[in-house]
Amino acid sequence: MTATATPRSAAPPAEDIPGVTRHHRPSDFYHERTNFQFIKHSKRWAILSGTLLLLSFVALFTRGLNFGIDFEGGTSWQVQMAHGRSAHITDVRDVLAPLGFSNATVSILSGANGQSVNVQAHLVADPIKSINDALAAYGGVTEADVLFKPGATGGTFTFTAAPHVKPTEAGVNAALAKTELRGQTVKIDGQDVTVTAKTLPVSPTEQVAAALAKYAGTTSEQVSISTVGPTWGHTVSHKAEQALLYFFILLALYLSVRFEGKMAAAAIIAVIHDIIFTIGVYALFHFAVTPATITAFLTILGFSLYDTVVVFDKVRENQRVLTATGRTTYGEMVNRSLNQVLMRSLSTSFVALMPVLSLLFVGSGIFGAKSLEEFALALAAGLFIGSYSSIFVAAPILAWWKSREPQYRALAERHARAAAIAPAGAAVAAAPAGSTRARTPAAPPDVDSDESVEGFVAAPEVEAGVPGPPAVGRTIQPRARQQRRRKRK
Repeated sequence: MTATATPRSAAPPAEDIPGVTRHHRPSDFYHERTNFQFIKHSKRWAILSGTLLLLSFVALFTRGLNFGIDFEGGTSWQVQMAHGRSAHITDVRDVLAPLGFSNATVSILSGANGQSVNVQAHLVADPIKSINDALAAYGGVTEADVLFKPGATGGTFTFTAAPHVKPTEAGVNAALAKTELRGQTVKIDGQDVTVTAKTLPVSPTEQVAAALAKYAGTTSEQVSISTVGPTWGHTVSHKAEQALLYFFILLALYLSVRFEGKMAAAAIIAVIHDIIFTIGVYALFHFAVTPATITAFLTILGFSLYDTVVVFDKVRENQRVLTATGRTTYGEMVNRSLNQVLMRSLSTSFVALMPVLSLLFVGSGIFGAKSLEEFALALAAGLFIGSYSSIFVAAPILAWWKSREPQYRALAERHARAAAIAPAGAAVAAAPAGSTRARTPAAPPDVDSDESVEGFVAAPEVEAGVPGPPAVGRTIQPRARQQRRRKRK
């Protein structure tokens, strides 16, 4: 081992000392010279994240999600306003309230041809469908086997009963007693049954169409009506759940190959954190969950993953240096990596939020598109939590997990011992000549390791009452540097 006497180097700047902070200037963000202690205060971020998740669960279980008709089934009405007429959401609600649709979703769409009103409500009980269901159940057939032929004011229902059913007039009337049909005439010819009604109960669907047509200054035929059944909505929900499951499987495989298993697990935990928070926002503000919500979720998850991959890529790059030199702990290395990509994360978040804020203020504030407002608010919340989770959730989880590996735990213990020895060694070296000093040894690093410890101060052995020579700063050269010097000689 070769020792060379060198003068003691000047103290490094504060931003290069782990755990030492100072007031940052704006230029520090641009030149990546920040030294925020993200990992040191990881318990604070854990408490904050836990609070956000708790509030999200409270909002979810108390208010619930407002699923749109695409998931639970329902009816949608859309009508174009007549020329010169303008629509207002409050006025439309006043028109629908007497019909029992005060909770319907109302939106105003603006286009080149003027404004149009769109109303959505959950499953509406259709009396015609109720009559069909009752006759099908009595005749032992399906709903499609019951044929309905509308008339001027009434209509006719016909069906052929199943072979094991003996239709009677009394039995048909008893089956129809549970419906709103009254004053019907029943004719039976063998297995063929015909029910004729002079008047039919008014369908709420038609009532809403007539009311909207009157408000828009047009006719009922101009009102577009579309109905989504609960079976189709259940299929959409099932497909969405499958897509999310496949997404997590592919994500885990990609991150495990791109980085490592623990990084993949930390990234997935951060994504789940973002999903729960975004669901809490939807539940708290009672936003409608529609197919557009799935698009917002994918956007949010994609942005969150992008930011997390950027952070982990810098961590992996610095991890190679840490493995080769061992000059710091794993947590401090992750903290420095976060500071190095902090400006990039802030810039990416700002650029991504600009179009979202445009949707929020221009689309909603100027053009009055409420659907854009709800979509933009949820998207803004998701982008914010995506940036937050990559720095304050994924990275601290990774640092906590990796620091418990044997190699990094031993490295942390070695640095802790060195930090405890350094003040004692400095006190011995600073003692005045001639004084009685008890020797405080500063153990040199392991000779067999490749680690280089700069500024190691060796305190000479001093007997009581005997003044010793002043301490000499020396640098313990690593093995690789020793070999290069031997080659030069």
